[in-house]
Amino acid sequence: CGQQSAPAGTMRGGRKAVCRLGVLGLLLLCCFLAKAAAAGTEKYSEGVSVRKTKGTWSPAEADSIRQEESEQEFPDSCIFWGERGEEVLENEKLDRMEQASVIEVLGDTQGLLAATAPLYEEDEDGCLLSEDLACRLFGSKYVMGEEISYRGRTLTVRGILRGMEGTAAVQAEKEGDSVLDTIAYEANTEGDSLESPVQAFLMRHGIQGKVQPWRYFAVCAELLVFLLPLVIFLRMAGRTADACRKMHSRSLRTRAGKDGRQRNTRIRTAGMYAVPVLMAVLFYWLFRPSLGVTRDMMPTKWSDFNFWRQTIQQIQNNLELLLQTKKTSLDLLVLRPFFSCLKYCVMAWLLYAVGYRWEKNAGTAEVLAGILLSWILLLGVICFLGDSGLYLAGEKRIWFWACFWLTGGYAADRMHAF
Repeated sequence: CGQQSAPAGTMRGGRKAVCRLGVLGLLLLCCFLAKAAAAGTEKYSEGVSVRKTKGTWSPAEADSIRQEESEQEFPDSCIFWGERGEEVLENEKLDRMEQASVIEVLGDTQGLLAATAPLYEEDEDGCLLSEDLACRLFGSKYVMGEEISYRGRTLTVRGILRGMEGTAAVQAEKEGDSVLDTIAYEANTEGDSLESPVQAFLMRHGIQGKVQPWRYFAVCAELLVFLLPLVIFLRMAGRTADACRKMHSRSLRTRAGKDGRQRNTRIRTAGMYAVPVLMAVLFYWLFRPSLGVTRDMMPTKWSDFNFWRQTIQQIQNNLELLLQTKKTSLDLLVLRPFFSCLKYCVMAWLLYAVGYRWEKNAGTAEVLAGILLSWILLLGVICFLGDSGLYLAGEKRIWFWACFWLTGGYAADRMHAF
């Protein structure tokens, strides 16, 4: 009976190890996808959007504001833009017509739109198309130099918009009805004023508008990705600290013993105390979030104790504004990766809760298999995401995430059992 039960126990242990590796693989996959989504949120969250409270700016009014700003000692960047929904674009050569959202811009598009080529302010006969729109109109994404018709204008395609679908971008006409209701604002970093740059800009030009700093979404995405590794690290640090306390108590009991035994115990205790310090250093290097705190997120005076309460209230107002207003194509560039990051983080937490119930001291072979599995999954994610995966490929720290989790947990378990 004893001989028959041993293989059965080994098979059950093998099945549990396979289940643990499966959960670990899914957990790492969700973490990698969340990190890639957070990078996407960061990519499109530079600057601040200022949406006019009522109406729109005419091209003449927008030009006047930009001219006044250019005369400042440290001029800020401001690009006026608006969006028309369900506009008709036509390829007269192939007799194809498609509906699209059209972003009308007053200014160069480098600081506003990610594209294979910029659309300059003086280029009133040019346009940019999203890849899917180019394929529907021309049957190919290689359409530079092709022509389309839009609201009686003949426009030449200059480049392809990245990260957008069903969208085109053109320079706003100087005459006719205007849709310029938003300013893409970016502060000049050369100035040393402690005043909020965007508020100073609005007061300087008498602009009444709602401020939407997209940077908050990038910060929240980084914190979401950082939270689970932090909890895992704290658990490992707790087990390591408990092992150190046990070893320290044992060293106190051996003080009356032989000098050689006491010396060995002290050396071993010092080595065990060095482990959590090394773990903390590695954790900071691997997982520290790049929050990118700006001047708007810091109090202007040390005595301004109401700053954080006002900041939280401002974030709440911005979120309410975001929920109440119609989403533009540029809004979705930030919101889509942010909510993808949130979704993958929730899935990772659920998988971690499942893995926590099955947790057991892993052997050396299981740890090595987990590390190899993490690298295979990371390569798969990079290949699957395409351009978005290039960030993960260049982020060297991500390749050592699983190494830290698994070897750290392995060391903590062995120290605790020592």
